[in-house]
Amino acid sequence: MTWLLLLLGCGDDEPCAGRRDLATSPAGLDLTEGEHPSGWGRTECFQCHQAWDIHAEDCVDAVPVAMEPFEVSDPEACVACHGANGVAAWAALVEEE
Repeated sequence: MTWLLLLLGCGDDEPCAGRRDLATSPAGLDLTEGEHPSGWGRTECFQCHQAWDIHAEDCVDAVPVAMEPFEVSDPEACVACHGANGVAAWAALVEEE
């Protein structure tokens, strides 16, 4: 029952619902606490984001996504483009790059 509530609490039928407008965000691609409040500081990204369709929808009108949809097996793979999401261990990965 808990899993069902978690899944229903994150989802929306609109594929671009809840996406930030990267063209107007001062942080660009990096996640910020203000723009990602329910996920900030969490490492369990795949509780809300489906690993099998990352970048499946081009939800940013001003920033073309030049990637094909792909499956992510480790949320740390997102750090290079989207920052550390408030996770101290991931901040070290950002600093390495």
